Amino acid sequence: MMRRRTLPFLLFVLAGLGLLFVPPSLQAQTPSGDEVGPLLRDIVNRTEAALQVSKTAEEAQSVADVKAAADSVFRAVWGISSGIAPTEAKGGVAHHGWKVRWQTTEAAFDSAFAARMGAEAPEINDPKKLGIMGRARHLRSQFAVAPDSADPETPGARYSHDAIVAPLSNVIGWMRMDNGITKGELQPRVDLTYRWDAPMSFWKSTADTGWLFEALAQAQNILKTAYDGDVEMARDHAAGMTQLLKKSLEGVDANGNGTVEAKAQEGGLRAALEQAQAADLARR
Repeated sequence: MMRRRTLPFLLFVLAGLGLLFVPPSLQAQTPSGDEVGPLLRDIVNRTEAALQVSKTAEEAQSVADVKAAADSVFRAVWGISSGIAPTEAKGGVAHHGWKVRWQTTEAAFDSAFAARMGAEAPEINDPKKLGIMGRARHLRSQFAVAPDSADPETPGARYSHDAIVAPLSNVIGWMRMDNGITKGELQPRVDLTYRWDAPMSFWKSTADTGWLFEALAQAQNILKTAYDGDVEMARDHAAGMTQLLKKSLEGVDANGNGTVEAKAQEGGLRAALEQAQAADLARR
């Protein structure tokens, strides 16, 4: 008479067949709601505040007021002022370099590269000091699936919680910091090519590089334009900035099915927040 298989034995068999196997890296990449929820809510709130500033600029009484609003939007997105005075339309725009924006050091790459370039930490090592973009990049990094010995891919090529990460990436861009080999050294490279299987519509859209960068570029355009007192033109440009910020928040119905979905090319920050709430990673 055959003895009854015990539950532990059956679990062992199923695990051996891979039917119950969950990669440890995926198990480890379930971020804490204590961090995800407040940070994502903060990102949404800051974008909403920037949107309100942009709307105010549409009714501004002077070109200088429109430019001041554009600088406020720039600061909200980037974490620092543009460096261009509201009464000017010239000068270089202040930008964080890749080292600060991506919160990394040369030591993260080839030892020879670090020896040449140094391995000091970024001057700003707190992403909360980088504005909406830096905060959102930090948030997305919490979902990056670490490679394991069986799959030694670059961290960031895969993410858990795609329904949160996809709309977030639409806003801040799908780029990740990768390794590129130059002169025999592993050097930093901002990479989009890991999305090699994306449809052609993705590459034709602006979701690949990030909708929030469009709003940032419009703010820069306003700051760099010599309006010669033409406040109506400045207001029109502010209206364009408003629409770009709205897109970052609300997303777009790219496939025309009447719904903005939490996926590439569609969802925005609100969709990311809704999905985080559904996953119990943010309070409603």
